[in-house]
Amino acid sequence: MLLANMAVAHKTHRTFPERALLRRHPPPQTKMLNDLVEFCEQMGLPMDFSSAGALNKSLTKTFGDDKYSLARKEVLTNMCSRPMQMALYFCSGVLQDQTQFRHYALNVPLYTHFTSPIRRFADVLVHRLLAAALGYGELPDLESEALQKQADHCNDRRMASKRVQELSTGLFFAILVKESGPLESEAMVLGVLNQAFDVLVLRYGVQKRVYCNVSTTGRRGQVKDLRAGVPRASAMT
Repeated sequence: MLLANMAVAHKTHRTFPERALLRRHPPPQTKMLNDLVEFCEQMGLPMDFSSAGALNKSLTKTFGDDKYSLARKEVLTNMCSRPMQMALYFCSGVLQDQTQFRHYALNVPLYTHFTSPIRRFADVLVHRLLAAALGYGELPDLESEALQKQADHCNDRRMASKRVQELSTGLFFAILVKESGPLESEAMVLGVLNQAFDVLVLRYGVQKRVYCNVSTTGRRGQVKDLRAGVPRASAMT
């Protein structure tokens, strides 16, 4: 699938350099990435952020296979996702700097969506361009600016879909907790504030903020550090 998408991207861009519909993935946001790099250096974690593949190799190499290491890996993976930007459709004739055509996550110079025309309109446009490039159809009557408007619309719909999916996941998790009652689950701390700390609930992949002096249920919660070698007497309540 990936090879097909890359091959079509190269073919359409080579044939129609001003009217190819491509998909780019910008590198991580600089400020957030620099903060994360500094954090990893302070924690003694050698991470390579040059590409998504290099980052994945670093995560695999840095952490072991024991339960605690896997949990730390999951937390750092969550933190690494924050600086990441969304991939975007664009018209090659509108974006002049070809260094911005790259797809960071896949680490390739040209990429597009071609393999799923039954569920993505962008793929339909790419199919029409490829048919014209191969001589099986007419070139769509769209100039670069008009094709970019189509790309912008596809980007807007994709972002809206992603947002709805996130809200839906949160809603169904809330319903699960409401119907099941209090849930016990292991979590790891992501960050510490003055009166609260953020945790990643490992079983559910949910990030939540725990307030130390606030209880919405009227009951006292307990936070315990039960790592190997940490006495239970050191638990914080």
